[in-house]
Amino acid sequence: MCAIVGLFGAVAVPSAVATRRALGADAGARHLALVLRAAQARAQCGGARTAVQVTSDGRYEVAEQGEGGWRVTEAGDLPTSVSTNFPGGRVEFGRAGWPLLSGTATPRAGSFVLGSGDRTRTVVIQMAGCVRCR
Repeated sequence: MCAIVGLFGAVAVPSAVATRRALGADAGARHLALVLRAAQARAQCGGARTAVQVTSDGRYEVAEQGEGGWRVTEAGDLPTSVSTNFPGGRVEFGRAGWPLLSGTATPRAGSFVLGSGDRTRTVVIQMAGCVRCR
């Protein structure tokens, strides 16, 4: 009886861990895409430059540039690890909603990869400002 329970545990645990990783990457990608789209909309509607910074452990902050400098308006955690090709993990949106290289007026497309191994999801920000999950 113990051998049967042990066999089921040996089969079930690795697949449960893989499923949890996949769900974390899926949920994280959807949430990050919403955060990016909201920041983009805030920049377009409010006319203020808005930034999203994401760390490798999944923490993020949204900040808005005002007269006194940058002010954090939102912060949270994604349920998975993140890597990106945006320098410093930061993308800024200008008044037109285009993604910009941090601290410049230079448009910059890029992506955020959530998860690890073969269980990843990617959030892409295109030059025209489209934010997509894949």
